[in-house]
Amino acid sequence: MIRDQEFHLGPSAIGGDSPARAAWRDYVEGIHLFPIWSMLGWQDIRQRYRRSVIGPFWLSISTAIMVGAMGFLYSGLFKQNIQQYLPFLAIGLIVWGFISTVCNDAPNIFVGADGMMKQIRLPLTMYVCRMVWRNLIIFAHNAIIILAVMLWAQTPITWELWLIPVAILIYSFNSLNIGLLLGILCTRFRDIGQLVANFIQLLFFITPIMWSPDILTGKDANRAWVAQYNPAYHFIEIIRAPVLGQPLPQNSWLIVLAATFLVWVLAFLSLIKFRHRVTYWL
Repeated sequence: MIRDQEFHLGPSAIGGDSPARAAWRDYVEGIHLFPIWSMLGWQDIRQRYRRSVIGPFWLSISTAIMVGAMGFLYSGLFKQNIQQYLPFLAIGLIVWGFISTVCNDAPNIFVGADGMMKQIRLPLTMYVCRMVWRNLIIFAHNAIIILAVMLWAQTPITWELWLIPVAILIYSFNSLNIGLLLGILCTRFRDIGQLVANFIQLLFFITPIMWSPDILTGKDANRAWVAQYNPAYHFIEIIRAPVLGQPLPQNSWLIVLAATFLVWVLAFLSLIKFRHRVTYWL
């Protein structure tokens, strides 16, 4: 099946198009190879939990334990009502888990697939879609925890919930572009992967995940910029606000859409300039 798909890649596979057109064909054809990258992404998860009875639900169990333990502890430290704090924490941790895993997986997308890339000519986008699909499956498993917490906290159902599928599409599109951008750059400069890992670790502590931006008032109001100018916070908020029944976060949506456009432009420019060099850098 892979070789049949390779046969239909068209002129871009042999360099017959301009760099921009070839990059666009790579982008589109990679997404269209759903049968391949969906199978490979699911195979990655099956391989990780081979011979396990519970399988990927171990991720959900460990996440649920962490949410419960941290919710009990930090609700007391921050003097928050646990019925309000636990949903806030659960959504933040699970969405952050998806974002951070994508960013940490992205630098090694092409390095980890070097054997396949050197033998079969496939669009670079296909390998990134494999990574995104794998993390979406894990995110779907962990979303069960959010549903359970919402039922426990008796969170009201509002019309803003229709925004959640839109937010997940935006997450997927951004993950694809981040994967292309970091995957290409980190294949050439391997140290960037270490910088990304350290930055993601720092970003976790300065993003309102365990703590609410509402605490930055009074004498701490001058630190409010930590949340206001933090794209990670706004990416989390476009899902957390609707689930918690809060008003539509218009500012967060504007920042997310602007960041999405910027990342897409950078990823596409990288694909135009370096698409043919990635295999030689492996």
